[in-house]
Amino acid sequence: MLVYLYDVFSGSGRQSASPEGLERLISNQNHSPVLNRRRARVIISRIRFLSLLCVVAFPLGFLLDMLTFDTETYVTLGITRVLMAVLFLALFFGISSGETMRDAYRALGIFFAILLTFQTMYQPLLDVTDILSITSLVAAGYALFPFLIVGCIAIFPLTIKEAVLTLILFFVIQMLVLILMPENADPDLQLGMLLTLTATAVLSAFAAISQLLYMSLLIDQASIDTLTQCYSRNSGEEIIDVQFKISKRQNTPFSIVFADLDSFKSVNDRYGHEAGDRVLSAAAANIRRNARGSDVLIRWGGEEFVILLPNTDAEGALKSIRRLRNIGLGTRPDGKMVTASFGIVDRQSANVGDWSALVEIADNQMYAVKSKGGNDIAVYSSSDATGAETAQEELAAST
Repeated sequence: MLVYLYDVFSGSGRQSASPEGLERLISNQNHSPVLNRRRARVIISRIRFLSLLCVVAFPLGFLLDMLTFDTETYVTLGITRVLMAVLFLALFFGISSGETMRDAYRALGIFFAILLTFQTMYQPLLDVTDILSITSLVAAGYALFPFLIVGCIAIFPLTIKEAVLTLILFFVIQMLVLILMPENADPDLQLGMLLTLTATAVLSAFAAISQLLYMSLLIDQASIDTLTQCYSRNSGEEIIDVQFKISKRQNTPFSIVFADLDSFKSVNDRYGHEAGDRVLSAAAANIRRNARGSDVLIRWGGEEFVILLPNTDAEGALKSIRRLRNIGLGTRPDGKMVTASFGIVDRQSANVGDWSALVEIADNQMYAVKSKGGNDIAVYSSSDATGAETAQEELAAST
């Protein structure tokens, strides 16, 4: 059943379905940092755009209310509209710097809460439940407003779980609205409206989930290195930036390992590039097999890889690389074991201001191993920086 649903969303044949693809549709637990960041940016940018539209549209609607309803009603509606416009304006500026899924969830919740609050405030004032008795354009707009709210769901790329939770919130409010309706409201008409809303909600959820699927497929195509199935350098830099900022904001450990396969050029020169590609692919597969679910593997260039270990200090990263060395990176075409040089650094030991400096330190540690023959590990410590500064000062003094 899930495979069939995946095929429906993707429009592809059965062979396109995979456990990872299904899991990404259901929840965001297996979403890559790149997908999470870009999805958050899309959601937040669209909420800001819609909020800006609401800031303009809500006050303008007061003019139509004034031409349609009595004084007491349009004054009450006018105050409500102004209040909603102020809330949308606050939302527009309040989420301007958001770029995480937590920020996106908060923005989504506030956006729909404002719309649903407006509906619950105008519903007791207006008898717009009987569609057939509506004679004015404004009253029709109020009657159809719930459909506009549920239609907004289609604008955002959401997982199945997120779409379902959003719809549950929506329908809980709709049940509350039904309770607030006049006692003489036609129950058959109420049920018909609810069923129509349900159909609209299902279609909107389908559109939202489809957006997520196509976004994830496009990001995979643009960010995954086809040979090694690792992240490419461009997408990898974006992931490092995200992980570095999270580590710095939450003051949690974050380690980077820079790895370079030893004597890889000789494989290409002696056995050809196809053999070299097989060695690279096998090495990447072994690194992934050793990694945790939260670790990220990036092909930095050629035979160089960068491994990101969130919530891990240098000691934990060292244990991980030792375990990798015990597992092995594969074999060369001549039967010898593939070896690599590793440089390790964690953010708290390095105490640098940006991720590029952290990568450079790990790279320097790797080259220090290379210069001594390779097939070893170097771990950066704060004393390394102190020693380097002292040597520079002694050199300056002697000159």
